[in-house]
Amino acid sequence: MTLDARLSALFEAYVENILDTYSACGIAVAIVDQNGPAAEKFFGFRDREQKLLMDRDTIFGLASVTKSFTCLAILRLAEQGKVDLDAPVSRYIPAFQNAHRTKPVLVRHLMSHTGSFWPVKRKTVEPLARRMGLWGKNIDLAYSVPFSEEAVREVCAGLDAQETPLGNPGEYFSYSNDSFGLLSDIIRTQGGEETYADYLKKEILLPLGMTRSGCGFLPPAADPNGAVLYEERDGRQLVTRDYHDSAFVMMGGGAMKSTLGDMERYLRLFLQEGAPLIGSDFFRRMTNSYTSYRPAVGYGYGLAAGTLAGHTVFGHGGSLTGVSSAIGLCPDTGAGVCVLSNTTGVPASSIAEAALRLCLGEEPRPWEPPCQEPWPTKLQQKSAGRYVSLEGSDIEIQTGETGMRVLSSGQEKEYRFGAPGVLYLKSKMTWSDLTLFPDSEEEIFALRYGGRMLARQK
Repeated sequence: MTLDARLSALFEAYVENILDTYSACGIAVAIVDQNGPAAEKFFGFRDREQKLLMDRDTIFGLASVTKSFTCLAILRLAEQGKVDLDAPVSRYIPAFQNAHRTKPVLVRHLMSHTGSFWPVKRKTVEPLARRMGLWGKNIDLAYSVPFSEEAVREVCAGLDAQETPLGNPGEYFSYSNDSFGLLSDIIRTQGGEETYADYLKKEILLPLGMTRSGCGFLPPAADPNGAVLYEERDGRQLVTRDYHDSAFVMMGGGAMKSTLGDMERYLRLFLQEGAPLIGSDFFRRMTNSYTSYRPAVGYGYGLAAGTLAGHTVFGHGGSLTGVSSAIGLCPDTGAGVCVLSNTTGVPASSIAEAALRLCLGEEPRPWEPPCQEPWPTKLQQKSAGRYVSLEGSDIEIQTGETGMRVLSSGQEKEYRFGAPGVLYLKSKMTWSDLTLFPDSEEEIFALRYGGRMLARQK
């Protein structure tokens, strides 16, 4: 693959602008084709204080890019006849009682975030490890069997406690880290290894030659070429190498750490339709669109599916403390991209999209929604209210004589109208979609923002 020099310069200027706008410490970008890396670009530092540069072997967190690994593992087990995607989750996880539901949550519902779960408060490793007496014992919790067993009980109890499910399984998309936590327990119990982390290492990572990747918390923190993690918090900069911060109790939603070099190997797996790990028929299920994720964007198994400049593209992003990540793929052109950053809040998915535009010979510019007519007055009035989730999101829509106002966590947001029921909210250099959902009485009962369904407060 040959990249246009003028467009490459524009892409680099775009990333430099992001680096400055978001006060990012470091950003690493890889572009690959089926033959290997076509370009590697590095911006900033892996350690700002010591002015240490990053390279293709620097370890970063992957956060929710982990979800694609989880679905790949589940599909591999399905191809081997060890997991049935159409089976109730309770068949493999007895601790999940499918409470308050008239229809069963199936394995495939977990893989597409359609398990009918409202967002819940994040269950993180430190509180559970402290209760179990495992904290501070130099135990890598990703590889702890007792921790894995207790974590699945805690997650199942929280999901079963939801007395009013989000519709029927399969009906609505709502991003669910706990769903992917349950998938990791299915991999743990059906994959023949002690933990999800063990299975990924033996069956996915090592066969691909991804020797510097894994789910562990302790090795990347101690690695001499591990990135320092940065996050603005309460007006101060958090500087750490502790990957436990905000980490989920179950590993399948966001525990992976990797390098640009290793991720290049992973991207080639996608460009080769799963070879050598999985047959193409099962692999293509990852990239089918099973549900609506965003306007004009669907969701498969661990991957979002949309179009870019007339081409089908797939991808996923991730964010945790000191982690911003994204992968993007365009099978038509045989191009894959990976973006890794050691700073929270960097729009890695926007960088990945710009890199794919570069591969397509298009100007690598950020996407902006077109300006459309305001919603009908009646719809604006119906939308007014406060929408919240236990995960921490809070959206308020206000209407009055001066028009409509939208606040996110109390901060007013610039917005543009999309199609009726769709808004686009601006944050620095990016736009996020917000979609209203009516009930059978045509009253708005929820909205989706950041992929999560937020319930309207009564």
